[in-house]
Amino acid sequence: MKKKIASYRLTKIFVIFVFFFGISLPTFSQKNPEKQDAVDSEKSLEDSENKEISKIKKPNEKKLTPEQLTKKKEILEKILKFGSTKERKEALRELWNFPKEYSSDLYKVLPELLNEDPDISIKIATIKTISELELTSENKSIINSLSNESDDVKEAAVYAIHKLKIDEACTNLLDILKSKDFSKNTNLTSSIISTLGELPGGKNAYQFLEAKFIDKTSNADIRAQIVLFFGKIKDLRSEKILLEAVENEDEEIVIRAYSMNSLGKINSQSSIAPLKKILKKIKEVKGKAEIKKYSPLKIYGISALALLGDKDILKELFVYAKDDDTNVRIRAIKQLGEIKSKEALELLEYKAKRDPSPKVQAAAKKAIEEINGTTEKK
Repeated sequence: MKKKIASYRLTKIFVIFVFFFGISLPTFSQKNPEKQDAVDSEKSLEDSENKEISKIKKPNEKKLTPEQLTKKKEILEKILKFGSTKERKEALRELWNFPKEYSSDLYKVLPELLNEDPDISIKIATIKTISELELTSENKSIINSLSNESDDVKEAAVYAIHKLKIDEACTNLLDILKSKDFSKNTNLTSSIISTLGELPGGKNAYQFLEAKFIDKTSNADIRAQIVLFFGKIKDLRSEKILLEAVENEDEEIVIRAYSMNSLGKINSQSSIAPLKKILKKIKEVKGKAEIKKYSPLKIYGISALALLGDKDILKELFVYAKDDDTNVRIRAIKQLGEIKSKEALELLEYKAKRDPSPKVQAAAKKAIEEINGTTEKK
């Protein structure tokens, strides 16, 4: 009976909280990031996080008084400690936009939720809240979450590690990778490889991932992620196997294309001649189906040569950026942004405003930001 009364009182507090402050608390989404075509778009951890953040309702425009904020803080703290799962997740989301000067007591509740609450969804919501608030004081708790039995919790922790750049997590991430079945493509495996590529300590995973790339029983999508990892860490040790992948006509097109990209990133001068030879051969291809099949390879080859100093070849990327095929335009525009081509700004500005495809417009805007160095911090 006492429990029912306590529950009733807490629910009443929650209702008063929402009514009094005029706040509509959004529902927390736990959907995993959707997988996308490997050639058309490398699924970035930052994009996944941005999709989650964009779902948050804007903070209430009504400015609260210090007294109201203090009261709201007290109610939020009670909800975080004693509310239902749904209420606590909503309160965690509310915390994303709550003034930091009133939040110190609320932040103290987060480690308890993450480390002691048995509810998986609460753990995930707490990790995302810590990540969004950039509470680096909780780095250790995030790393500890990698040992949770749930892959969903691990995945949320990996995203947080990526966002917060927690380099000390690299050893833990590599340990998880070593336990994974590389014949299967999972979000967790893919996100760990991508995250390791963004952290200084990730270079220590090179030998292990090189072996997994060479092992043809490894899933093709995972091998493609490993190729991108080689480019991110800019390790010249990968030059030989990347060149072999590029020249191997039996290799997956996406892996060959990504290998070209990584050769450009590691500044492989010895790959210039082989890349030009392959591009020449691709240009001789006849038939619409074959031309379409090899277009990703051609675009990545051109951008790799541009990264390696061949500025004359940029004109060909410009041509692809004006292609009738939306996907071809997107690939070309992304590469122009990646190689930071100032010469492409006029073209990109046009595409950002007038291209008939919203996806192309978005890609052009992002490319402009990359070239100008104004890309927002993720």
